[in-house]
Amino acid sequence: ILTEILGSGEVSRLYQKLVKEKQLFSSISCYHTGSIDPGLLVIEGKLVQGVDTAQADLAIEQILQELLQQGVGNEELEKAKNKIEAMITFEDMSLLALANNLAFYELLGDANRMNTELDNYLNVSNEDLMQAAQTIFTPNNCSTLYYKSKINT
Repeated sequence: ILTEILGSGEVSRLYQKLVKEKQLFSSISCYHTGSIDPGLLVIEGKLVQGVDTAQADLAIEQILQELLQQGVGNEELEKAKNKIEAMITFEDMSLLALANNLAFYELLGDANRMNTELDNYLNVSNEDLMQAAQTIFTPNNCSTLYYKSKINT
C-alpha cells in the first residue's frame, strides 16, 4: 500500500510533486521487489537533464519525511486499497493468471491464501501503514545508487 501511495502512477505523491510540480524527474516510481523472501522498497526515477542528484535526493527525502510526519489520509488510503482490489480482481480473469496465482500460494504453503489476500490489504489501517513506514523509512535502511549516462559530444 505504501508503494501505491508513493509511486504507482501519475496520481502518486512522488509523481505529483517531483514530476509535475517541481519538474525534477521526467519519471519516477516506487515498488517492492519481494515475493517469497523480504525484498526492497525501491524508489526509481529519471532526472530531468541538468538537475543535481543531491537536489533530487533531498526532494525525495522531504516527501518521505512528510509521509512520516503527516501520515496518510483516509481518502488516500481508500484510493490505494481500491486500486489494489481492482488489480487483484482483474488479474485472476484469465485462466493462466489464476493457475499461476494458485501455484504461487501453494508454494507459500497455503493455496487457500489466494482467497484471503485481498482481505489482508483491505484490513490495513492508517496506524498499520504508519508503523510500517516508520520501520522502513529510516536512514539506516537507505542506499542510493546512481546510473549516470555518458554524453557523447
